[in-house]
Amino acid sequence: MRFSVIVPTFDRAEPVVRAIDSALAAGAAEVIVVDDASTDRTQAVLEERYGANLRVRAIRLETNAGPSVARNRGLAAADGDAVLFLDSDDALAPGAFAFAAAAFEAVPALRFLTLEGESQALGSDRVDRGIVRGACPGWTGPGFDPGRFVTVPLTVAGAAASLLVGDCLPAIVYGDLFYLSGLIVRRETALAAGPFDPRLRYLEDWDFTARMCLQGIGGHLDAPGFRRETARPDQLSRVDSQSRRAVMHQRVLRHLHAVARPRRALRTVLRKAQAEADYWLARCLDRAGHPRLARGYFLRSLRARHKIHKCLVLLLLGMPLLRRPAGTRTGATPTDSGGSGEDSVESV
Repeated sequence: MRFSVIVPTFDRAEPVVRAIDSALAAGAAEVIVVDDASTDRTQAVLEERYGANLRVRAIRLETNAGPSVARNRGLAAADGDAVLFLDSDDALAPGAFAFAAAAFEAVPALRFLTLEGESQALGSDRVDRGIVRGACPGWTGPGFDPGRFVTVPLTVAGAAASLLVGDCLPAIVYGDLFYLSGLIVRRETALAAGPFDPRLRYLEDWDFTARMCLQGIGGHLDAPGFRRETARPDQLSRVDSQSRRAVMHQRVLRHLHAVARPRRALRTVLRKAQAEADYWLARCLDRAGHPRLARGYFLRSLRARHKIHKCLVLLLLGMPLLRRPAGTRTGATPTDSGGSGEDSVESV
């Protein structure tokens, strides 16, 4: 089985070398590096170090277009049986593709899989915070139902591993089931899922993987697969950034409602996920100083039956959504009942 590795990069001349070298050492048939109009020495480094390497192809975008466009260009150029998306500051383990090939051979219906990894946690000051090991969060999250999965034992060159296989879509609607970096997907599955949406400023990876889950079963391989560098700023993000991300969450869920409507079993899951998203957006809007707008989404979340008990407890505890704290700006945003969706929050 031939694996293509897609590495989008921007101004990471040094880290991208480690990513490329790790992919080559792991046995990738080709490594496609998409330089998103870097302003540092990335292009020069690629030419100097890999110009004569037939397994490495460098694509340079003339203007900075973002990760979605970069990944789409890489996917269009790939000719492997499966593709692996790798961030330019991550690295693959030497045996990653051997175990992945065994997994796809053992389960022919498998459309994609994620790799077990470890994260190098860094603070905003780039100081090493240590190693964090474990699977992608969604494999142990609230939407994960072990009863929907089976475990397949694997052995490669005397080394044992296990593959968890099942329908991932009911879990992914609750949030990020997969890290995109380290995800291996059959090329025809990725093409059938459709391209990354460049219109999404956030959550474009979650949107893509959700559409990918509609194509068939997936799995998680517990064999060592990659090492991720995780930046952990002292403050996770600004309030307005959280609000914009919440808006994108609403858009992705709206899309899932449309494409997954024929699957009756998913309707309840989607309703619950929508209620969670409404509650999250309400909190973000309230923090951003839009209490009236927040109230509409909070009330819509309250109407979902599975949220009633949680919301009543919050009300009893004096949740600030129903009152405006002193000194909080109201903004010029019109009142929203929660029914008008994203159009009312685009200016946040």
